[in-house]
Amino acid sequence: MSRIMIIDDDVELAKDLSVMLEAHRYQTCMFGEIEGAIEAILKEKPDLLVLDVMFPSNPAGGFDLARKVRQTRAIKTLPIVLLTSINDEFPMGFSSHDMDPEWMPVQAFIEKPVNLEALVRKIESLLKKPGKA
Repeated sequence: MSRIMIIDDDVELAKDLSVMLEAHRYQTCMFGEIEGAIEAILKEKPDLLVLDVMFPSNPAGGFDLARKVRQTRAIKTLPIVLLTSINDEFPMGFSSHDMDPEWMPVQAFIEKPVNLEALVRKIESLLKKPGKA
């Protein structure tokens, strides 16, 4: 069973996502801040990370954390789905050519409010799990 870590300061959203993902037979764990997140990821060893962009301590905290993940040898290949209020296809006006793994180190964007079925499909795609959505 694949394990998904949700990192979001919105506790209610994280709980809702956790319940929905568990209904799709994923194990979940939650973390509510970017401070200490690398250590939590290393401890929990998730198969995929669902990460919010904005945190009270840093409006671009999700991007910063994703870059730290890519710089951490033990987890640098961890798939990351970024939850964002910005355009999910080409965020902030960037094109597909701007999706450089060093600069924008995530595999997918899901726009808030989160379409739960779209999130599940994206997770299944990234984990190469047969569809259940």
